[in-house]
Amino acid sequence: MKTLEAQRRFSQLENVKNAYRSRDIELLLEERGEKLRSTIRRLVDARVLVRVARDLYWHPTTAATKFQPIEEIAALLRIGSSCYVGMESAASRWGIISQVPVDRLTVVTTGREGTFPTPFGTIEFIHTRADAFEIAKNTVDVPNSPLRLATKRYAAVGLKRARRSLDLIDWEELEGEQ
Repeated sequence: MKTLEAQRRFSQLENVKNAYRSRDIELLLEERGEKLRSTIRRLVDARVLVRVARDLYWHPTTAATKFQPIEEIAALLRIGSSCYVGMESAASRWGIISQVPVDRLTVVTTGREGTFPTPFGTIEFIHTRADAFEIAKNTVDVPNSPLRLATKRYAAVGLKRARRSLDLIDWEELEGEQ
């Protein structure tokens, strides 16, 4: 497929998604096999796509996107696993710690642990043994986010379970929670 036509097809989805696995690109561009791999290489060389991780690509855009880029990428990196924003990232969003992680997102997952540098910051995956029921009960949906968010109390519990620093927690803020 010609680069211009591929760019047009990606641009049509800018407000919906910008992170793609090769299977998504296959469906979007209607190509398979070596032809698809060749097209993806050409699109990366032309900077129409940016390779973020193995089999994960980002379509850069200036349009407003539905999700925060780092969260969209995190959700695709652990597709098939239960994931939520937790630990320091969740604690910061709830205001129970004063520091704001600028270039890091901590995601708790039932999948593999790992750290992934991306153009939007580093994603740190922390494994949990919690089942889907426990996760659903202790997390909340966030508008315009592909990931759930740990409740205040569950963020603090997660920090304690993982033996992370508890020095920054504002315990008075946390005590207001049931």
